[in-house]
Amino acid sequence: ESARQWCLDGRGVLLRSLWDVRTDLAEGRLVQVLPDYRQDADIWAVHTSPLMSSAKVRVTVEFLRDYLALHPSPVNH
Repeated sequence: ESARQWCLDGRGVLLRSLWDVRTDLAEGRLVQVLPDYRQDADIWAVHTSPLMSSAKVRVTVEFLRDYLALHPSPVNH
């Protein structure tokens, strides 16, 4: 949050997930300066072994894996 505020104050550039700054971008508080640059960001599902045997958890993790593979960016450009 400090780095975001630093950037909002006009003190430099910031590498953040579009998820983190989409509202600031949409409302014009921030401007994307390198739109073609992409930084990999992994998302992990952390669980205990018994929890993964739950059908609900397994289906949810599989859904998220498949959905995010097809929709890598939550922000429309």
